[in-house]
Amino acid sequence: MQESLIRSDKQMVFNQVRGLIEEINEGDEFCSLTLKVGHENPRMVNLTMKRHQFDDLCRQHKLGEKITARFYISSRKKHDRWYTTASVLDIRKEN
Repeated sequence: MQESLIRSDKQMVFNQVRGLIEEINEGDEFCSLTLKVGHENPRMVNLTMKRHQFDDLCRQHKLGEKITARFYISSRKKHDRWYTTASVLDIRKEN
């Protein structure tokens, strides 16, 4: 029997992405942050969060600022299609 590398059923490591803030969207219930990531092949990554998280995490950040965002992904099926969301856990300004 092969031993698992996961020693706990609790997730300890989350994904992170580093990039420049291209867009900040404030909503009543949900908000989002769009980052430009990559070097040779730049691409956009959209991260979502609840309104109270936006007030805590994003108020001090500005367009064009370089940040690292930790996030988790989740998917749901609706009308026979899958939708995946990247939700923000933490944002840190890069030097």
